Amino acid sequence: MENIVSYAEKQMEPFDQRPFCAVDSLILSWASYLHFSAVSAEVYRWSGMRLAELFRAEAFGDLFAEMWDLEQSRRLLAALAASPRFRNIRVCGYCQQTDLEKEQQFAAVTFRLHQGLNYIAFRGTDLSLIGWKENFNMAFKCPVPSQEEARRYVTDAAQHCEGDLLLGGHSKGGNLAVYAAAKSKDDVWQRIARVYSHDGPGFLEKVLRTEGFARVVDKVDKTLPQSSLVGLLLEQNSSYRIVKSKGIGVWQHDPFSWIVNGADFRYLEHLAPQAEYFDRTLSEWLSQISDAERERFVEALYGVLSSNEIESISDFRSDWQKNVPAVMRAAAQLDGDTRRFLIRTVKALAVQGVKSLKKDAEA
Repeated sequence: MENIVSYAEKQMEPFDQRPFCAVDSLILSWASYLHFSAVSAEVYRWSGMRLAELFRAEAFGDLFAEMWDLEQSRRLLAALAASPRFRNIRVCGYCQQTDLEKEQQFAAVTFRLHQGLNYIAFRGTDLSLIGWKENFNMAFKCPVPSQEEARRYVTDAAQHCEGDLLLGGHSKGGNLAVYAAAKSKDDVWQRIARVYSHDGPGFLEKVLRTEGFARVVDKVDKTLPQSSLVGLLLEQNSSYRIVKSKGIGVWQHDPFSWIVNGADFRYLEHLAPQAEYFDRTLSEWLSQISDAERERFVEALYGVLSSNEIESISDFRSDWQKNVPAVMRAAAQLDGDTRRFLIRTVKALAVQGVKSLKKDAEA
């Protein structure tokens, strides 16, 4: 089964010969996870550098830090650096911000595909705990800091890049791309040709009713794996394409698991039953609790997870035998009211899950 790596190794036509497609978008969305500054400071400038120049072995340690599937990532970058379709892309305007006080994890980069066409890629959630916290904040708050930063970044990129703009991202990056497009000013909006969201979460219903989101719908190309979890979060619109993945469950979020057929993804007609079950359960559960309760739940959960000075998912996994008991102790030390609230909220989710199973059995 082929994936984005084999696609990059086989597809040779430059973008002025074969048009940009959703697979190209997922590849460049993946590339936004690279820590470009490990190679050269040129990536910060709008003049940028050729993508092929990123393939420097001495920079690999930092360049690929905490990325999806290190082996596949290296193989993909090697393919991009060698490919006549990708190697001459200019990488520019790199921006990375992490702010614990603002609860923000943001990164973006612009790829100049050829004269007159630019792809703006937003990084999804990395392994930092604060990155996941900002993700969870979307369940009750909009905009979060990264959404507004994405809007500002597109405005800045539009001033430095000529021609059409494509926006996109994987995971939270897809959400940022849609938000930035919806909130862009008219002169920028007219230059946005397409917005790609690869398994990116949606938006609160009240946000979708605001000015700007109605006009963005026809420009959005949203793709989900068949057992999507992340991409169905807060999803209010059924307009998406379903991609076959070789992964299992939550691991389908991994872009390397998405199956490619020639010059496009392999698509399916329906989501897997477990994805529909998860979506229905979570959506109905969220509808039963207020924004204030969602915020309280997220804050309490984050407080427990960060109580042991854990800053990233990697930190937690590296010494899980120590960290799991520490997190349990922190949960036990919560004040009685907060502890009861957490238990009650989780129990409500479990009850809703049982109701959804009964509906499936009766259907």
